[in-house]
Amino acid sequence: MRLLRIVIMLLAVCGPALCWAQAGPPLITNDPDTPGNGNWEINLAATGAHNHSGWGLAAPDVDINYGWGERVQVSVHIPWNHQRGDDGRWLSGAGPAEWAIRWRFVDEKRAGFSLAIQPHWVSAWSSATIRKGLASANDEFVLPIQASRKLGAATVGLEISRHFVMHEGDERQAGAFWSRDCRPGLQCLAEINTVWPASGPAEAVLNIGARKTVSEHLLLLGSFGRQFTGAAERQQFLFYLGVQLLR
Repeated sequence: MRLLRIVIMLLAVCGPALCWAQAGPPLITNDPDTPGNGNWEINLAATGAHNHSGWGLAAPDVDINYGWGERVQVSVHIPWNHQRGDDGRWLSGAGPAEWAIRWRFVDEKRAGFSLAIQPHWVSAWSSATIRKGLASANDEFVLPIQASRKLGAATVGLEISRHFVMHEGDERQAGAFWSRDCRPGLQCLAEINTVWPASGPAEAVLNIGARKTVSEHLLLLGSFGRQFTGAAERQQFLFYLGVQLLR
């Protein structure tokens, strides 16, 4: 309840406005938006991160979302992971599946901002992928709260979550995003997303990106960034390149 009050206070100081939720892919930080009753939102992408050890990639990265009513979204996210092993060979396999449901319990039309929760379960379903080190053997339950609000021509939002990892210490995560229509059909995006692991320093990432509308059923998505705090083995470059299919 204290976390909920903090989020509401942060949004309330911005003054009365309508909220347009515009985060999610290609950003890490999610928003409270849902596709709408009976609508599909499918994101197909290639993502990656580079550090001193080399590249870690996910291609294809599949994120499928379905609107169950106007305020509920059910989704599944499954990446196909690739990583160069110690012997120089590339390893690949199915990444952990993420099953989620989002409920937007505060709507912008009534309150001037949106607020949602999106509990999800993450579990590796391929034992071969676990043996290759491409996925953790420990299941994870994540409980985030997501908020957004429109400020003039821009939209800002927050996502704060707790990660409960089996047989490991819990993690905390917080992200803040900004979005704005730069020109007709082109949306500019930025975020700061930070993870506090069970041990070690906080790991903060800065991303900038864009969405380009091709048609009412197709958008192009892209972002890039880097990790600027954390352990010595930081992610020097991160990227997301994909498409969003709407129907």
